[in-house]
Amino acid sequence: MSETENQKKEERISIKERRKKSPGKVLRSMAEENKSMLLLFCAIITVLLVILISMITLQIPAAPVCAIALIEAALAVCLHDVPIWLHLLVIVAQMIAGSLCGVTVFMVLSAAIYVAGILTLRFVRME
Repeated sequence: MSETENQKKEERISIKERRKKSPGKVLRSMAEENKSMLLLFCAIITVLLVILISMITLQIPAAPVCAIALIEAALAVCLHDVPIWLHLLVIVAQMIAGSLCGVTVFMVLSAAIYVAGILTLRFVRME
């Protein structure tokens, strides 16, 4: 019996040690609590990156780029409840319109705004 008592004493962990959280657990709990804000932040960063890339590298004026970004965000908000095949249809229509107008790369970037908006709305709604 003395051996089992010694093993129990060795296995015993203090309450302070059990309540102490590791840095990974703290970050994970913070991410779970602020999931919707992090997703919204990522969507905003995506929109800003698309605007900057379009203006700087593609040499497209700021007004049309911002107008298209707003239209893409509005499309994402209006169509976030529709089936996935309809999202694919919207993206294909955007690609066709971009190739007809000669700005295919810009329309691919605009489709990225649409996809980021749809994913953000889906994951925020799941909470």
